[in-house]
Amino acid sequence: MLKHRVERVRLEGGLEGLIIDTPKTGVVVAEVNFRAGEFMLPKEKWESAHLMEHVLLGANKNYAKARDFQEALEQNGAYSNASTSVYDITYEVESADFEWQRVLGLLFDAISSPLFLQEEFNSEKSNVREELISRSNNHFRHINLGLRQSMGLCSLTDPERLELLDGVTRDDLVVHYKKTHTMPNARFIIAGNFNGKYDEVIKLIKSHLKLSKRGKRISMPKENPKTPTGPFVTRKPSIPNIYLYLDTYSSHSLNIKEYNALRLVSTLLTETMYSRIFGTAREKGWVYGMGSGLSRMGSNTGWWMGMQVSKTNSQPLLRLIRDECQRLRSGIINEEDFLAAQKHLLGKTMRSAQTIGGLVGSYNNYYINDEIFDLNKQPAELKKLTAKFCASTFKELCDDNTWGLGVLGAVSVLPARKLHDYASEIFLS
Repeated sequence: MLKHRVERVRLEGGLEGLIIDTPKTGVVVAEVNFRAGEFMLPKEKWESAHLMEHVLLGANKNYAKARDFQEALEQNGAYSNASTSVYDITYEVESADFEWQRVLGLLFDAISSPLFLQEEFNSEKSNVREELISRSNNHFRHINLGLRQSMGLCSLTDPERLELLDGVTRDDLVVHYKKTHTMPNARFIIAGNFNGKYDEVIKLIKSHLKLSKRGKRISMPKENPKTPTGPFVTRKPSIPNIYLYLDTYSSHSLNIKEYNALRLVSTLLTETMYSRIFGTAREKGWVYGMGSGLSRMGSNTGWWMGMQVSKTNSQPLLRLIRDECQRLRSGIINEEDFLAAQKHLLGKTMRSAQTIGGLVGSYNNYYINDEIFDLNKQPAELKKLTAKFCASTFKELCDDNTWGLGVLGAVSVLPARKLHDYASEIFLS
């Protein structure tokens, strides 16, 4: 992975962030994050956060139009983007190191002085409509959002969001901006070759990021996922196969050792062509692709498994998943399989941090709970994991018995319930 050093800084006004020094790199990456996601909004105004993110990097005190701002920022090949989640909004730029001061200054100015022009609001509302319509083709996304909703988590499906879009006004964006875009509610990560000299970075932030110093970091919502009594089923007769999504949640936010243990469990079960579930299913011709992974929340950690499979092979595949999860839950792990998964995860972790963008992404759990785990320590921590600890961590997750199954495709309720019954056996005491 890239050699790097992480420095946590706290500035006046409540602003906090990480500066990552990456010697021998030729680019600078910066992210600014605000706890400003959809969970803060009433249902009828759900799209205010998403629309605000679209409009904010547009006209501002220095540029009369969005395209003028984008032209200035991108003139030497720099990149900018923004994203909205249930919890956060994040703005990002990447530039060559010869102009990082100019590009970061433009980003901070834009965040500090958006004009929210009615004309640009109208255009971006139309663009958001196109985005939500296009997302409707993402079937995994649909069952993921619908399953979250059925488990009592903050979520709306894209068709639901589309219906609510017209109820959002420009004034809603302004109100949400003023409430959320403050110094205490902001976090940042900036990475580049700074040679251990951070004064210039801090000076740039202070001179360009001008936000209210009132308030505090907005807390993550207290969510308590619940297990539905049956599967979340979306019938789509035009889709010949079945999309399946299994979501499980721990009763607490996992520490880094537990988190790494479940990462290794995912590798063991689904991440390679010789893994216990996916590798076996591929050998039998049951499934083309599948995966699993983790999602961090404020008070919980989620572990998921997703796949698409034909109706014919859906039941054999679910039985295989049930059997391997039960095996793991009971503490049975083949030592050779465990060591292979451990080595694979170690190599994957090293590869993921070979670029400065990947490195910054590896630290974004900082936005969730202000935790910082030095990625330089990850290889040693992964090597310390034992099969016994990984099995016990997975058992604790299953013992919490908080889970749901999403099913989408040309499938009726009765076959979906059969698949749900197989999944339920993973969690039986």
